[in-house]
Amino acid sequence: MARLWGTLFVLAALLFTGCADSYQWSAKHPAYKQAPYGELTIAGLQKAFVITRTKWFANRLDFGDSTQIKATEFCAKAMEHEFRGGYSKLSVLPDSLLANFPEESQKLDDRIFMKGKLPEQGVTVTAPDGTIPPQILLIHEVIIGTDLKRENFFDYALIHNELEDKRDVKNISAIVSYTLWDNVKQRPLFSAVDEIQHPVLKLTLNDLEQLMRLTVQQIRKNMYTGAGK
Repeated sequence: MARLWGTLFVLAALLFTGCADSYQWSAKHPAYKQAPYGELTIAGLQKAFVITRTKWFANRLDFGDSTQIKATEFCAKAMEHEFRGGYSKLSVLPDSLLANFPEESQKLDDRIFMKGKLPEQGVTVTAPDGTIPPQILLIHEVIIGTDLKRENFFDYALIHNELEDKRDVKNISAIVSYTLWDNVKQRPLFSAVDEIQHPVLKLTLNDLEQLMRLTVQQIRKNMYTGAGK
């Protein structure tokens, strides 16, 4: 009987693992056929970042008692810099433009939901200079930590589980959720949650910079891939 229960437990674990591996982490509108090229308007960079395990990062970076603030500012600037290198024209909208918009939930899979502020239907976002960008990349959240798994933050069956802080760290991680928004017809064109891992031995600011570089590269890759599906 003990062997039978053991076998059933293993099968259940394998089934659960299989489900986790088969998550759908993006969704696209049928009208989404072409990713932004050359020009990009982005919003959400100022307040999207959250550092988990702040003490772990504080012990390894020279940010003193302001690790959460300074590390997120550093990552935001690094991400913006990487975006500027990928587009001939990058416009960064202030977060204040989205401050009063409602937070909406988007379903990516049966158990995967992502939340973020989206413009209201019928409301066109106008840049401070008076122009109306046709598309806006909305960065909803960037969670930075160690050995993170995105299902622990976006699978509603797992989000209430307490995360264990591992003593041995293999990677610093970024979990980023975002939406490419059609600002003309007020609809999400492409939405996704990406998980980025960067191996680390001794944490430096260069590692954080590289993590942001990989994050932007992954976002751009997924937008192009999504448009081609």
